[in-house]
Amino acid sequence: MRQVGRYCVEDPRTIQGRDDVSLRGWNLGALRVWYALEALEGVRGRVLVPGCGAGRYVRALQRERPDLWIVGGDLSRTAIREAYRRDPEGRYVVLDACRLPFGSSAFDAVVFLDVLEHVPQPAVMIDECVRVLRPGGVLHAFVPLEAQPGTLYWVLRTSERWPIHRWKRDHVGHVQRFSDLDILRLLARAGFEVQTLHYSFHLVGQIHDVLDYWQRERAAGATGILPLWAVRLVTRLAFFVTWRLAAIEDRVNRSRALAAGLHVTAYQPTRAEQRAVRVALSARDGQ
Repeated sequence: MRQVGRYCVEDPRTIQGRDDVSLRGWNLGALRVWYALEALEGVRGRVLVPGCGAGRYVRALQRERPDLWIVGGDLSRTAIREAYRRDPEGRYVVLDACRLPFGSSAFDAVVFLDVLEHVPQPAVMIDECVRVLRPGGVLHAFVPLEAQPGTLYWVLRTSERWPIHRWKRDHVGHVQRFSDLDILRLLARAGFEVQTLHYSFHLVGQIHDVLDYWQRERAAGATGILPLWAVRLVTRLAFFVTWRLAAIEDRVNRSRALAAGLHVTAYQPTRAEQRAVRVALSARDGQ
């Protein structure tokens, strides 16, 4: 989807992935990279990173795993041009994650971070990941859980004063909301076997996120009690604490309770493994 609400994938003001992420940083981006590298620990060969924006995570993964052949892709031509400017030696391609321009079994792993919520047909994207993965390949994803019961997003789901879901649609193109069970069902339907689940983006991160989109909405012209300069001052002071505190919170607390982020690693069984499962199920049904 190239445009939704006020959001357009070619608008340079909304391109994600410009900054560099260090594995040693105390921030949420570093945590995403850490879990992705954990998922890729036993992987050799080719890795696809769809929805890479301007290449933040491609650069970070390639820096930590120079032995891998990593290619990043994005729907936005503007983002891909910027990715090449920042990383002239990198591999980037304009692509639609629901129609990947690669042959079947072309990759040993697929990694996507903060992407599925932007996709009009999530199941189609997951099916495409299955197609381009070799049997036995690894899929790793980070997905925000903006429909997860008990989170701040869930509490504000019908709020008119703090309409976070409309703000996210208009400013960054979020067109889907998931719970962790939604993601697990999508993966199971596609035939993946989930290997690991990690939770993050707990309450402090959610407060940071809501404040961020509040100030974006005000900067875009929305009215409010506070003048815009005061909104910017409040959020700047808050962000100084919340961005780092959220990262610390997520390293200490990895529980499902109050979490609005899911890091999931799944495995695509080989054909032999799939046949073995079918034989076992048939034998069980015949008893």
